[in-house]
Amino acid sequence: MSRTLEQKIADAEARLQRLKAKSRSLDTAQKVVVGAALLAKVRKPEEVQLRTWLLQFLKAEVTRQADVTRILPLINELEALPEQ
Repeated sequence: MSRTLEQKIADAEARLQRLKAKSRSLDTAQKVVVGAALLAKVRKPEEVQLRTWLLQFLKAEVTRQADVTRILPLINELEALPEQ
């Protein structure tokens, strides 16, 4: 028995939604890995230049108040590290 056009469209739309979800999941995972690697690096006392750049970048680019509040403890932690 062949499927109706509506069934084929519904199947295609469901597949598209699964692919979009998979893409978002991959994007999120990549952000987590890159962020973790960067944070591990800037937390090292000798990484003054990279830490300075990241602090300037975050202060310039993160402007939504909820996001600023979320990263404020991190900013405070990084600012407390030695500037050698």
